[in-house]
Amino acid sequence: MHDHTTLCYALITGASAGIGKALAEECARRKFPVLLVALPGDDLARLAQQIRDQYGVKTDYLGIDFLEQDSVMRVWEWCRDRHYAVRLLINNIGLGGRHHFEELQPEQITQMIRLNIQVTTQLTRVFIEDLKTHRPAYILNVGSAAGFLHVPYKAVYSATKAYIYSFSRALRTELRSQGIYVSVLCPGGVSHKQDPVVHQKINGWLFRSAHEKPEYVARVALDGLFQRRKTITPGWMSTAYYWLSRWMPPAWLDKVMHRLFAESEKNLL
Repeated sequence: MHDHTTLCYALITGASAGIGKALAEECARRKFPVLLVALPGDDLARLAQQIRDQYGVKTDYLGIDFLEQDSVMRVWEWCRDRHYAVRLLINNIGLGGRHHFEELQPEQITQMIRLNIQVTTQLTRVFIEDLKTHRPAYILNVGSAAGFLHVPYKAVYSATKAYIYSFSRALRTELRSQGIYVSVLCPGGVSHKQDPVVHQKINGWLFRSAHEKPEYVARVALDGLFQRRKTITPGWMSTAYYWLSRWMPPAWLDKVMHRLFAESEKNLL
């Protein structure tokens, strides 16, 4: 493990639940001090205390709503004012859901683009100089296998994740000569206990095998990040989507997507 991890922090957005929570715990398990950033609430404080107690690493948290226009700078200023040196930036914040596009309200579209694209991009920008100071440094952007595809009933979501994929790959090329290594995590199905729809679906063998636990995704993500992999696809589902997108003719791929996701309630990507 890296001996510098006792001095510098991993900052994780969307850290109070799901993949973000699992990533925070996995960072702490590897003895990274962690900074948890998520919506204000008791869950965030409880998680911070749990990590301190269980892993014995320094932990702090900031409750913030990233829909607020000044939120990104407030995160950076919070780190600056407390002299937190960030060596690992995990951009996990995002908004998903299954919708017919015509049923989305303009405000929902704006919020999804804000959280999935703007916040990740702006956070990365404001922390670049800090990351350069503490090299080697790492950025993990959480995308989705939906970013490889054109997923019906997730039109805006999959488009935002396509942006994250492209942004991450381009940024990796720009920054690696400066000692900053960028990876993009593209999970397929992820099972969440709090999601009753997913819980019901994964009772079947196929869905059980296709939906990975957040803890597994987090472990594979950090392994891949420190191996400096470009794209991290945890589990067979996301790997299959990745290769389908690369090798299947676009017209065939569109037909496959239609067959898989024609019914929005079956879309669990």
